[in-house]
Amino acid sequence: MKTKRMNDSEWKPITLEGTLLSNGIEGLIGIEELTDYSLEHIQNKDLQWQNRKKGKIITTEVKSAKKKKSSAKRKCEDEWKEADIDNDVSSVKKLKVKKAKTKKSDEKMIKSTEIKAINTQIDSDSENDLYCDTNSSKNLAKINVEAWSSMGVPTTVIKALADQNFHSPTAIQAQTLPAAILGHRDILGAAETGSGKTLAFGIPIIKGILDLKKQQLEIPVSKESVKHDSQNRGLNCSEIEANESNSDSENEDISESENCVHVVNDIELDNCQNTPIKPLYALILTPTRELAIQIKNHLTQAAKYTDIKITVVLGGMAAVKQERILNKGPEIVIATPGRLWELIQEGNSHLSQIDSIRYLAIDETDRMMEKGHFQELHDILEKMNANPIKLEKRQTFVFSATLTMVHDLPDYLERKKKRYARSKIYKLTPGQKLQKIIHMLKIKNPKVVDLTKESGMAGNLTECRIACTIDHKDYYLYYFLKKHSGRTLVFCNSIGCVKRLSTLFSILECKPLPLHANMQQRQRLKNLERFQADEKGLLIATDVAARGLDIPNIEHVIHYQVPRTSENYVHRSGRTARAEKEGITVLMMEPSEKQNYSKLCKTLGRTHDLPTFPVVDRLLIAVKERVDVARDIDKLELKCRRQNTQKSWFRKAMEDMDMVLDDDDGNESSTESEEAAALRRQLKIKKNQLRSLLSKPVFPRGFSGKYLDDNLNIDPAQDTEKAIEVMKKVIENNPGKRKENNTVPQKK
Repeated sequence: MKTKRMNDSEWKPITLEGTLLSNGIEGLIGIEELTDYSLEHIQNKDLQWQNRKKGKIITTEVKSAKKKKSSAKRKCEDEWKEADIDNDVSSVKKLKVKKAKTKKSDEKMIKSTEIKAINTQIDSDSENDLYCDTNSSKNLAKINVEAWSSMGVPTTVIKALADQNFHSPTAIQAQTLPAAILGHRDILGAAETGSGKTLAFGIPIIKGILDLKKQQLEIPVSKESVKHDSQNRGLNCSEIEANESNSDSENEDISESENCVHVVNDIELDNCQNTPIKPLYALILTPTRELAIQIKNHLTQAAKYTDIKITVVLGGMAAVKQERILNKGPEIVIATPGRLWELIQEGNSHLSQIDSIRYLAIDETDRMMEKGHFQELHDILEKMNANPIKLEKRQTFVFSATLTMVHDLPDYLERKKKRYARSKIYKLTPGQKLQKIIHMLKIKNPKVVDLTKESGMAGNLTECRIACTIDHKDYYLYYFLKKHSGRTLVFCNSIGCVKRLSTLFSILECKPLPLHANMQQRQRLKNLERFQADEKGLLIATDVAARGLDIPNIEHVIHYQVPRTSENYVHRSGRTARAEKEGITVLMMEPSEKQNYSKLCKTLGRTHDLPTFPVVDRLLIAVKERVDVARDIDKLELKCRRQNTQKSWFRKAMEDMDMVLDDDDGNESSTESEEAAALRRQLKIKKNQLRSLLSKPVFPRGFSGKYLDDNLNIDPAQDTEKAIEVMKKVIENNPGKRKENNTVPQKK
């Protein structure tokens, strides 16, 4: 009996050949084949759409069709297995399942569902954009938009400044931005540290690049010229036109092979042509690597709402990786002169346009222009200034906190000047120093802005000194660190001094972070990050960290050694008291450094000594004991390292020469091993002694004493008191000294 098993479906019996039915199978009546049926598509409501802003819609597969297809295939395989029951079957007709075409009604339903999904996604994205615009408008309401816009700052940059809470321009920015943006003049700016000099040259550069890119977009390009240009570059324009003409139809087509919606939109010609060399608009040169990275971060934040690409080129990092980044064509390159000149000599294609740049900025110029320093900078400037026509289009920015500061000649030049009457050695005036920079950089129409004081220091910076012997410097430094907690930066004149202090204060468990030029760049940046993350961090560095670094909330700057020049003193002290915050700088001076100290005071216009920082002598007893034990541990560890090094070298030399130790040599080696064991025991005793001392408070509670000034009584048990507050009390209780110390001659 034949029955119809499904509505709107047809079943046909299959004639089987062979002995399958002749033998008879219990329960088997016959085999039928389903020949007419239809598949229904289940609408996928979870369509995901991305990259709407880029004009591309990622298609979503219709999973129901694939499931239907796979289930039908599995059903056919099962039926085939049932048919192949006996091995005697010679051949069995394969079960064929015809692909049913999707009905037009189903297609319309799928299309309507997709359109609804797109509209829903557009509505949600518009709500997100509205939310972002609302947040940005709130930020814009907090700052003085009119002050920024009146200077020519673009809206995209103002929006980025609002995100960083830059409410209004600083003094140096208010003086330089109108002339740089609206007047297109070259700028020579001098202002105190932490006054916003980076944005003073960064904003005009960003504004200029946006204008240049806008001018390029406004150049009309006809379709015929595009075709002609594409043919010259080997493009297949017919394919491009076909893709463009069929983009709308492809948006509605459903791929039968993959059962998914396929949409094509916005074909970019750059993907099918040889990419031309992108222009290099701006070059920013800095003396240190850390400063280059910091400027890059500042400008990236200021240009985050633009499409300007910024990269940094510096030593200590892989040159191959930097070349790969340069091949992407960044518009702004921030570099140190050494690595930049190296890549130029190697023939980097992007840096070959260095003579065509439109903007040049040199930060901390006075340091980079000194004779004998940065020879690569002079080579770069010579290459950049070779073409006078391109030089006329360039805008130059020169900034430094000590741009107009001059100091006396070094002793050897003074002696040379006295020895030779006709010598041309002389001390430069501020005007002559600026004129030298203008001549070297070929600056055309400069505007000079000098906002520095006679001392070159910030007004909210407190200066003081500690006079002591060279052996007692460690005592006073440890005393200051334990008595006044806070983020502290210690400067030294040499790398050896940094290493020694880092080792000593590591033994004292102060967790110092070294920073000097001989360290790997990765470790230097890592130590800076750790220092910024620790509120009570201690960074011991050379002058490599003196210029330009903007580390927030540094409370104390200590000059362990008197700096060699007054410029270094100004830049070192400028690491604190930034952005209208208070800070203190302490100069530790030994008798042999008195000459450098006198020159420093003369250059800064000081007629009297700096005020003395108060120290309780009685509390130095406990400090001295700890530091002495730490010094002994350092010496013993050094001896152990030397012995191990000597032993390893001697053992290696014996093995290389295939020599055997004699009995006398064995006795000597046993003696040496006994000495090493005694040294290790002594080292262990010292470490236990220091561990016991460090477990006790260095400043016991309830102890009282007097400072060096007998007229001032302060309880030293208040070890949480800030150093700047202690120094202010000293100055307030000694008004005569305060007036005397602040005496500064007026400028003539």
